[in-house]
This record gives sequence, C-alpha cells and structure tokens, in this order.
Amino acid sequence: MEPMIDAVFVSSLNAGADCIQVYDGVTGTQLKSYRGAPAAASTLAPVGVAAYIMSAQRDKPFLQVWAINRHEAQQIRMVVPGRVNALAVSPSGPKYCVVGICEKIYVYKLLSGRLIGMGTRHYQPVTRLAFTPCGNYFASGGEDGFVYLWSLASFTSALHKLNPPEVKPYFILGQHSDKVTDLMITRGGMRGMLVSCSLDHTARVFDLVTGRGVYSLVTAGPVTAVAANSVGSQIFLGRQDGHVTITNLLPPPPVGDVQVSEEGVACHEKAVRSIAVTGIGNQVMTGGEDGEVKVWMVTSGNRVVGTPSQPNLALHRIIHMGRGPITNLSILRIEREVLNTAELDIKEMIAPFSQDVSSPLTAPVTVPIRGRPAHPFQQWPMFGGNTNGSSTPKTNSGSEEDGEDLKSTVSQLRVANSQLYKLALNHIIGEIQES
Repeated sequence: MEPMIDAVFVSSLNAGADCIQVYDGVTGTQLKSYRGAPAAASTLAPVGVAAYIMSAQRDKPFLQVWAINRHEAQQIRMVVPGRVNALAVSPSGPKYCVVGICEKIYVYKLLSGRLIGMGTRHYQPVTRLAFTPCGNYFASGGEDGFVYLWSLASFTSALHKLNPPEVKPYFILGQHSDKVTDLMITRGGMRGMLVSCSLDHTARVFDLVTGRGVYSLVTAGPVTAVAANSVGSQIFLGRQDGHVTITNLLPPPPVGDVQVSEEGVACHEKAVRSIAVTGIGNQVMTGGEDGEVKVWMVTSGNRVVGTPSQPNLALHRIIHMGRGPITNLSILRIEREVLNTAELDIKEMIAPFSQDVSSPLTAPVTVPIRGRPAHPFQQWPMFGGNTNGSSTPKTNSGSEEDGEDLKSTVSQLRVANSQLYKLALNHIIGEIQES
C-alpha cells in the first residue's frame, strides 16, 4: 500500500452529524468522517499541509475547523458578519482566509484572527472564491457575472494608512451574462490560467499575467462546474443536465470562441455540482445533485487516422451516495496515516476571529512558541505574580511609593525576560537535537 493517497473530501446536504466524509480515491474505502454542523456549499478548504480542514456552517454565521486527524471540531470561536456563500484559504505563506458574505469579501489572517480588509466590488452575492497556488492573489465570481482577481498585498498595505482608499481588484477579468457557478486556477500560478463557468452556457479562460480573456468555451447547456488537469491542457466542464465534456487546449486553438460540440458523458441524473482532478490527471471525481460521487478514468478514446485522440471518461466506481445533493468535493494528496494518527505535529496556528478594525498598532500581538509543550501559547507570571498573564495596575499617590513600585516592576520584568529567553533557547536546542 502506497504511503501517499488521493483523499477525497465530500460534504452533502443531508449528511447528518458526520458532515464530511473522506474516501480513498483508488479503493473507494471510507477513511474518516468529521462531526459538525452541515457545511455550506463552496466553503470546504484545507489549511496548511495536512493540518486542518475548514468550512462554514450552512445556516449560521460561523466557521468550523477540524484538525485533520480528529473526528470532533476544534473549540475555536470563529464568528463572521453573516452567512457565508464562498470560502477559500491561501495554500502557502502566511495563511489568510477569505469569505464571501452577500456582495462583500472579508479577508482574515488566521494566525491573529484579525479582519484585515474588505472588498465591495460585486453588485450581487459572491458565489465562488479561489486562490492562486502562490497564495498572493485570489479570484472571485458572483451572481452579477463579474470575475475579479485580487491582490492580498492591497489589503495588507491598506492597514497601515490613516485614511486608506477602497481596495480595488488587481484585474477585472470579465463578465458573464449570468451567474458564475465555479472558478478554478491551474497550478502554473500567475503563469497559469483561470477558468470561470456560468449559467450562460460558457466557460471562459483568462491569462493571469495580462488579465485578458483567451478562450470562451461555448457549450450546449448551462455550465455548473469546472476543473482542469495540472498543466491546463484539458478542461472538464460539468453541465446542468448531468453531462461532463472534455475540451483539449493542446494544440492551442485560435484565440476566441471555441465551440464544444461534444455531447459529453452522462455522469449524473441531475446537475453536476463539483469536479476534481487528481494530480497526474488520470482520474476525475464528480459530484452531483443526485447525491452521488463517482470516480472516472480518463481514457484516450478511439483513434482516427489524421485526427488527434479525443479523451473520454470511463466509470471506475461510486464512492458516495444516498446523503443528499453534494455541496463540496475536493482532493487532497496526503499520507494515509495522517488521518488517524493519535499525535500530529501541526505547525499552523488558528486564532478566534475578531471584528476589530482599529489601527493594527493598537492591536494585541500573540506570539506562538512552537515546541514540545501541549499548548502552543505559554502564559508566564508578570507584574506582581499574576498567573493569568495579565497586569494588575496599582495606584499610589506618594512619589517614594511610586519609585519603589517602579523598581519592583523593572525587577519583575527582568525575571520574566530571563524566563522567556531560557524557554526559547531550550525549545530551539530541543528542536535541533530532535531533527
């Protein structure tokens, strides 16, 4: 048995107490489930590499988080301003979480839980959010048909200005004539492509370097889901009638409209809601409103002399069914043991969300100390021996008493500083010895 597997994370409308199930994409075996409130559509996202799983509750303004090896949700209070329509987490660098609530986009930093900015460019509710692999940009699509590309740097730089201007998109990529139903970004990052699909029967391919549209894939019906292989050479389009078509972009067709004449494969009895492709591109997972998640093998199809081979889909197995329409579907390549190990060294930090929008210079700073203690935040007695880490101010009227209090405070600060230095030194030496 190989150590790395393609774990398929699935949430459905009527999943019950176990709101997320995890399956082995090859064998179809259920590997794990996560207990919590029903997950809202388009809100399931991994945090870090094999660290956490995050989603929004379907009918309440809360986010929920699970350590990837734990069945129960973490006791972290993550309150947002309203019911979440879409959610995404940056895959690399400092972890940021962006949530779409009605027409607004809120950006949170997970380490501090602080709200760092808000985007208000959409005119109708946001439907999808997606990060580039580098984590520096994210795309948004809404019911108004607009597709925007945002830079995280524009949100963080606005924090340090006295009267910051409204954050504007990095690119206005384009507009569909109907609701945007899905977004995906190829693994080339800013050198790759963004694909958006809509109920207007089209899927549009954008160049992230220039922000210009390259192709407009015209299909026979409303497009409800989109995915692509790692290099972006094959685009998988799921339609409202349950069919999935494959469009080859190699060799590149002429820039402009591309007519998708293939009827496609009848994958589901109802609309296709989610499509996910494995890293090597040989398997495709589809989830539909009929409540089923199916695994398909990508085949080369019949060869005709003088024409390129047309890829096709062959059903491999059904791994999930009978729990209502599929709301989220994603593939995470991880080690099998990570899902059920008792102890897992998680480096990522997630703090409770705060709605404070005051100056960052006045915000409290939380310093996580990574190491062997059970809890990552170590509290130390300071200012008069108060064990909860808070200061106990004293009021005195005499100048001599003030001087004595000042000397005592300085002495306590020196002791606390020495303790913190020894703690950090011990952890650094310990981690070097362990590695």
